Amino acid sequence: MRSTKSPEQFFSKMKKKPAVQAVIDNIDDYSIEDIENLKGSQFPKWIRKVLVKYKGRDGLTAEQTALQIANEMMASSLDNEE
Repeated sequence: MRSTKSPEQFFSKMKKKPAVQAVIDNIDDYSIEDIENLKGSQFPKWIRKVLVKYKGRDGLTAEQTALQIANEMMASSLDNEE
């Protein structure tokens, strides 16, 4: 059965296997190439893709990144009003 959530939303809610959680916990120790080359049944292509996105956003989820951008935009617009 497929989820109606995007792969990233599903990944953020799913219970992580120990190997996947270990990568998340130590994401700074991995290069994007290292993540793309992870092997094993616990690292299907969709999980590797989500981990690469996670790495590219410095460990923030898409929602956290969107909130951060929105806050920066609001702060910028307030600065321009002064």
